[in-house]
Amino acid sequence: MIYNSNEQLVIELKKLLLDTKCSQRDIAKQMGISPQALQNLFNKKQLSFADLKRVLDCINCDLLVDFSVRPVSTVAEE
Repeated sequence: MIYNSNEQLVIELKKLLLDTKCSQRDIAKQMGISPQALQNLFNKKQLSFADLKRVLDCINCDLLVDFSVRPVSTVAEE
């Protein structure tokens, strides 16, 4: 999947929490922060890699990153 915004990434992270039956309260407790502090992380415009990794570690998940070259668009010559 291609994510064009941090918001999309947070939505997918929250879906993963639901799939793994982990509440935000449980994750916050494991991270040693308040549930409000975790919500603040999710609401940041730019969720850092380190923050994302900390959340994923709590639910025993890895972050996989893949790069691909975009196709070059051709413009018809007039």
